[in-house]
Amino acid sequence: MDFINSVLIYGADAILWVWDLLSTSFGWVFGTLDVLLNPILSLLLGFLNPVCTRLGDVVYALLSPFPVWVGLTIISAVTGVVMLFAFRHTSNQKAIGKVKDEIKANLLALKLYKDELRVTFRSQVRLLWAIVRLQRYVLTPVLLMALPMLLALAQMGIRYQWRPLRSGEQTLIKMHFAPGAGKSVEASIEPHEGLIMEVGPVPGGDLSVWRVRGGAPGRHTLKFHVAGETIEKELVVGDGFERVSALRASASWTDQLFHPVERRLAAPSRVRSIEILYPSVDSWVHGADYWVVTFFMVSMVVALIFAPVFKVRF
Repeated sequence: MDFINSVLIYGADAILWVWDLLSTSFGWVFGTLDVLLNPILSLLLGFLNPVCTRLGDVVYALLSPFPVWVGLTIISAVTGVVMLFAFRHTSNQKAIGKVKDEIKANLLALKLYKDELRVTFRSQVRLLWAIVRLQRYVLTPVLLMALPMLLALAQMGIRYQWRPLRSGEQTLIKMHFAPGAGKSVEASIEPHEGLIMEVGPVPGGDLSVWRVRGGAPGRHTLKFHVAGETIEKELVVGDGFERVSALRASASWTDQLFHPVERRLAAPSRVRSIEILYPSVDSWVHGADYWVVTFFMVSMVVALIFAPVFKVRF
């Protein structure tokens, strides 16, 4: 029994060591790629985000007469058809069809010649190789469509993930500083009718926090004064369905991707980001943490329904 316990313990330690090694390796690889690609993607998103936000405003203005869940359903269905059409023209449909026929043939061979070990082994190898090739043909268009899909999801997120702050409703505003800059910087918010100040700023390392309440309804521009620098941040107060910008991001392309409304902060600034903790949208269909599920379910069902119409194989 002691031997078995020792084997289990050493085996678990080996698995954890391998996992840590893989995590460290992938973290280093992705960190390096992020540093190399950030200047390019940051500039690209700086151009694309304003265009996508204006398009999103037009689309949601057209959908405004309908209930929110109806608008989400329409957008999901249209996206499913558009992505299906894009997949049709960015993938090698002939090659996908051929590989899928090979998969079916090898599955049939496994069933018919299950007593022939040589034939079974050969069919298994061919089946695995066909599956690998199929993934290559499918992943190529998926990668090509990744950026447009992420841009569309970001526009949906700023509307379905959070809602505007209501008049009199309490929340926090957080200003994140560059490492080591927060201790020697004084920050303040210029008085504004859209904001009722309660407490702040409360410093904490590289972070300053204000506790505030919503003021007059509307789309407001707050002004922060930080060591002689003036930084603007959008604040939305109201009861309706509107887009909100929870974060004004730094030059990080990932922050810009998921918070596309406001232009990025200037690179020399001591401030890394300004965040308003907007409440989450409360709904089982189009609310925070649920709208993504609705989107993917509707878009996939529509894509499967229309796949024979567009003669798409995947």
